Amino acid sequence: RPSAYDGVGLCIGAMAGLTALLLAVRIRNNKHLYAKDNECEAWALCATTSEKEVETASTLISTTGVMSWEALRDRVLATATGSKLKKENELREVGEGPPHTDCTLRLFGRPESEIRVTLYRDSAAWCPYCQKVWMLFEEKKIPYKIAKINMRSYGDKPDWFLKKIPSGLLPVVEIDGQIITESLDIMQILDKMYVDHGPQMVPIEGPERELAVQHLKLERKLFSDWCGLVFRPSGLFGMGDSSKKSFVKTLTTVDQELGSRPGPWFLGGDDPSLVDLQYISHVERMLASALYWKGLRIRNSGEFPNIDRWLDAFELRPSYQATKSDYYTHVRDIPPQYGDGYFDVGPEVTMARETIEGGCWRLPLSVDEDSLEPLTAPFNAGEEAARLEAAFKLVNNHLAVAEFAARGCGEPGKKRFQAPLADPYATPNEKYVPEVDALLRKLVQTLVDDNAIDTFRHGPPVLVEGALSRDATDLITCLKYLRDRVGVPRDMGFHAALQLRSHLNEIIFALGGNA
Repeated sequence: RPSAYDGVGLCIGAMAGLTALLLAVRIRNNKHLYAKDNECEAWALCATTSEKEVETASTLISTTGVMSWEALRDRVLATATGSKLKKENELREVGEGPPHTDCTLRLFGRPESEIRVTLYRDSAAWCPYCQKVWMLFEEKKIPYKIAKINMRSYGDKPDWFLKKIPSGLLPVVEIDGQIITESLDIMQILDKMYVDHGPQMVPIEGPERELAVQHLKLERKLFSDWCGLVFRPSGLFGMGDSSKKSFVKTLTTVDQELGSRPGPWFLGGDDPSLVDLQYISHVERMLASALYWKGLRIRNSGEFPNIDRWLDAFELRPSYQATKSDYYTHVRDIPPQYGDGYFDVGPEVTMARETIEGGCWRLPLSVDEDSLEPLTAPFNAGEEAARLEAAFKLVNNHLAVAEFAARGCGEPGKKRFQAPLADPYATPNEKYVPEVDALLRKLVQTLVDDNAIDTFRHGPPVLVEGALSRDATDLITCLKYLRDRVGVPRDMGFHAALQLRSHLNEIIFALGGNA
């Protein structure tokens, strides 16, 4: 196992990210939350400035013509996207609606009294082992509760959880009071318990089960070759590019196995099996890491058509749409769990790094299904919908987000964690909270009006006359702190995250900053 097997610890701050921020209001209301982790607790405490006080307190930002938060919220909710997201939030509160990282209760039309299982998963929704178990619950429509726990790499685990699970490992399920760990064991037990719920995930005895066992062994070989490719320098002990050849060879075998059965799945049929779930969470991370560190493109390269078909089939399923991350998030979340990746040298790596590290965060967006990281149809409801999703998140919790961004110029926490950008005990610079809040109002208005380029490139200065250059520099730091910690799916979907990061960049550039 990897050294930090309890999950993928996100460098960009599961820990200190927007999910904690975007949940702060709900935390204060104590709705469907088992416990407040240290990150969310901090936000519940610091987001105390009233909306009126924040809107009138800014002294550095030119807010002429900028609407109030209340007016912006009304505008967002008046749109089809805003109305849809509000309805989904309401359904989540009662355990219904589509799967989502914010869910803490899932009923699938059944009474809450039928729930026998609680899933303990990582707070950030990035752990590959949690992901596959989470997807099984959704595919089989098993009623369950969710408790979200920090990973060690980005924050402390709550004492109540460590008393229950001394190892602290994730994922964990509690079934009628019995604790079960190990993702494969969990999935097999749940499939057997809930035979009348959803598709059968584990084949019965016979040739199909033997085939499933062979595929699971191949998955372990692929995982091993991936680790040898990404987490060791090329040419170690004179091996040259043998690690890449081994990985590509095994990946080719996987592609051939997928092509040997009708339909997209490893075992055929209309639905994914446990085998597919075992593969998808790490293959998803391979797409990002092999491209980023080694310049090796897997998706849409033309070399692995059956894997492409398999990925396309997964992306049509709500269980995967809710759990899928983006490449930027993954290249930040992988090193704290597996160790540092080693870059190859060459134009493919240079291009991949520039793109994934933010080269595509520019307006107008130029990302589509043929991009290095494809924006495929199931995740592309259009630019307007993506902008409004980002706006919806901000109008519903702008105070907490402003407090969080102001940590960029605040005091670092005394206790540090393995993930470089994790700092759950940091404190914000209160001077800049109203200024960041005002900038966020300007940003949300451009998200709604689709005029960020005109506003920030050709409009009046962002800062009032007489503002100091030091203030501009500090505000740039705050906005970059926020931008670099927007995670998928924790905070929002891929397309919405692209819009938010790009719009933050427009303000950064208008303040005189660079990427």
